[in-house]
Parts: sequence; C-alpha cells; structure tokens
Amino acid sequence: MLNQPNFEKENPTSINPELRMKNSGSIEDQIDWKIIDQLHAETMNFSKTSLELKKLFFLLISIAVPSLFKISGDRVELSLFITLYLLSITFWSLDSFTYFYQEKLRLKMDRHFTRIRNRNADVPILSETSVDQFSISNDSSPFKKIKKSVFNPSVQLYLVVVVLNTIATLVYLLIEF
Repeated sequence: MLNQPNFEKENPTSINPELRMKNSGSIEDQIDWKIIDQLHAETMNFSKTSLELKKLFFLLISIAVPSLFKISGDRVELSLFITLYLLSITFWSLDSFTYFYQEKLRLKMDRHFTRIRNRNADVPILSETSVDQFSISNDSSPFKKIKKSVFNPSVQLYLVVVVLNTIATLVYLLIEF
C-alpha cells in the first residue's frame, strides 16, 4: 500500500479549523480567525454570484437573440444590437460590483491576518514568513480600485461581446443605410 501523507500531522490547522482555534494563543486571535472565516465565506458567495451572473448573461443572450430575430420577421434590426449592448453593460457592471466587493473583503481579511501576525510576532514560523506573500496591496486610490474591478480578467468576456457587437452593428449600419 502506498504511503499517503497524514495531513493532520503535517498541518492540523488547515484541516480542522476547530483545532486551529484551540491552538490559537489568545481570545483576540480566536475572534480574528472567526471573522476571517466569515469574511472568506462572504467572499466565496460573491465569487459564486459572479459565476451565476455569467451563466444568466449567456442564457439571456441565447433567449433574446432568437426571440428578437423572430419578432422582427426573421430580419436583423437595430433593436437586436441595442439589446446586446444593454445586456452586456448591465451584467458587466454587476459583475464588476461583485469583484470590487470581493477585493474589499479580502483586504479586511488581510487586516485580521496582520493583527494575528503582529500579536504572534514571537512565534518563529510567523516571523520568518514574508508579509508580502500574504498581503494584498492597499495603496491604490478609489479610482484605481474601481478601474481594476471594471477591467479585471473575470469580466473581459463582456468586453469581447461589446466589441463583437460593435463590429456587427457597424457592418449592419453600412449595409442597411
């Protein structure tokens, strides 16, 4: 039989959060860990919401395009392109909103990690660990944070749809008028 690593011996706190809480040095550490766990759960909820928004976006496109095409008597009309713009911009802004708040929650988690690290500075494993490995940069302005949210890699698919829709709209306008 293969030797399988015993993760509980190697890192018992990553497997069992209750064990991590018992081994934590102070009540402040325990409270911070609970807060981190709650913030992490909320971050995951925002992440799941972002994924669901993308699914809903493509579902609505797959319903709207054929419906508008059929309503217009099997002809392409400007309303099709306008609808695609509205859907893209709406979902792009909603998805950017979820990303923005994920980042805010991660910054809050980072502050609690920093508090735990500072309280336990005498513990060798924490003092040897580089702060840069775990910290999130908080030195950007609100405008930069919003820009980062609007143009993050997760929402680039909306940009692709807008660009393709723009090209299709221009071709339609050149042909039609």
